[in-house]
Amino acid sequence: MNRRLFLGGFLPAPLWSASAIRLSRTDGLPEYVELKDARVTVLVFLSTVCPISNAYQDRIRGLISHWAGKPVRVLLVNANDNETSAETAQYAADVKFPVPFYKDWRNTVADRFGATLTPEVIVVDETGAARYRGAIDDAQNPARVKTEAVKIAVDDLLAGRPVSVKPIRAFGCAIKKVS
Repeated sequence: MNRRLFLGGFLPAPLWSASAIRLSRTDGLPEYVELKDARVTVLVFLSTVCPISNAYQDRIRGLISHWAGKPVRVLLVNANDNETSAETAQYAADVKFPVPFYKDWRNTVADRFGATLTPEVIVVDETGAARYRGAIDDAQNPARVKTEAVKIAVDDLLAGRPVSVKPIRAFGCAIKKVS
């Protein structure tokens, strides 16, 4: 039986949504992330091999820099079952993002928040509620970007406003889920 469906009928939504998420560090050790510990958590689902995901590396670094010193936590997550922890660790070492890169074994975090593509972003508030899910911005070509959706969503939440940007449909490579 699907645990989420079973528990979802008995637990109030805020309790379920605010529960911690479990990820694995690149050294293989588990890490539990309490969503309530940051005003905003940005889950960025990435792939080590997807060319579209990899084309966003500089834009992701820019977002991380934009939120430096603010109560925003960025979690870079690889949920692809066909990409090993060794490949994920090597990718993290090569790319050198300023925040940790995690593995989501069995797609539990991706499934919980409905992520299906790389790159795809879920912006979560401190109650664990997803406030934005979709693309980072509206164009693969950085020169054509008109709407920086994730940046707008996070900045709205930090300012205490409802998210004003409409979700932009994510585009990229499908997350290879556990079968």
